[in-house]
Amino acid sequence: MLNKKYKPTAGFLYFGTIMMGISMSILAQYKGDFATLWHTDLSGVLNVIGAAGLGGIIAALITGRLSDKFGRKISAIIGNVIQSIYYFGLLLSPNVTTAYIVAAIGGGLGNGFINAGSSPTLIEIFPKNGSVANLMTKFMISVGQFLLPLFILAANSTGIGYRGVFITAGIVYLVLALIMAFLPFPQPGEDVKGSSKQEKSGKKKVSLGTVALVLIGYTSTAVFFLWLNTYQELAVQYGVKQPSILQSIYAVAAAVSVLITSAIVKKGVKESTILTWYPVLSACSLLLALVVRQSFILYIVSALIGFFAAGGLFQLAAALLAKMYPELKATAMAAAGFMSMLANMTILSIASVIVKSAGANGQSLILVLNIVICIIGTVLGLIVKKEEDHLNEVN
Repeated sequence: MLNKKYKPTAGFLYFGTIMMGISMSILAQYKGDFATLWHTDLSGVLNVIGAAGLGGIIAALITGRLSDKFGRKISAIIGNVIQSIYYFGLLLSPNVTTAYIVAAIGGGLGNGFINAGSSPTLIEIFPKNGSVANLMTKFMISVGQFLLPLFILAANSTGIGYRGVFITAGIVYLVLALIMAFLPFPQPGEDVKGSSKQEKSGKKKVSLGTVALVLIGYTSTAVFFLWLNTYQELAVQYGVKQPSILQSIYAVAAAVSVLITSAIVKKGVKESTILTWYPVLSACSLLLALVVRQSFILYIVSALIGFFAAGGLFQLAAALLAKMYPELKATAMAAAGFMSMLANMTILSIASVIVKSAGANGQSLILVLNIVICIIGTVLGLIVKKEEDHLNEVN
């Protein structure tokens, strides 16, 4: 560890990622209530939820550079304050247009600042295990998504309603911002201070491996996001009686994957090896679903996709980028974040076109599309691995 004084900082940053996991789907749990509040229908609420993706793309363009220039603490504070405004703003929005603006600025930009403040900081706090430190943010997000239904159940039992839930979340973010103001943060690049000039400066030039890692931000997100939003129709075709069970299996497998992947990285397995093999195994899993058209296979495939596609490949790629640009960690990681947000915004549109044009064969073609994305991800992983092996031979 870099310094014991940063232990509380790491703890609260990880708590913030648990809150991020809650924020990712909390609005979707109260679509009916907000449709009434904003005088719109469910599609209007879904558009508001999607606005966070637009804000995330904008955030990826600016927050990384600001974090590297002005420090992680200010980014973390700004992010938590904006997230608080997001929760309060949604409750105060008189119509869906205002809510859309609040979601784009608050949800997308707020999360962007939090990411730019937390992920690079955790890598700097744990310099010997930076990849694992960043990978654990994925686990904490999964924890938040697991806890959300329990919080909603508790809220319903106490009668505080959706307003109480959102007010509470807004207050939690304000408190987090206040706590962050008094916590010590490492300076950007502190983990490489004292290194040789060459080691400290990192790889300033953009290489083929760098481009591949940035593009993995797209493929690693697109694979699990496409599965997560299209398996329902496939499950109906295959005769699965309760498709929601597949999501639970997927979520548990993803959480287990983070823990196992963290362990094998600590044991010395290279991140580039995982970035190469996990997409291969994801493609094989999807091929099973394409070939074996039986309900039982989807339970197996959901677990495999959760493990190999949703277990933190994006976090590993982002951590590798941070290693390549040690004094520009947030900027480098934001480049992969931009591609991840782009995947969120585009992949379902592509799937929609396929379904409309292919009719009954649409779900099968979506599986084919996802397999192709996995193959592209594998090629990108091989590029990263080849460049890493070459650099090791030179050094």
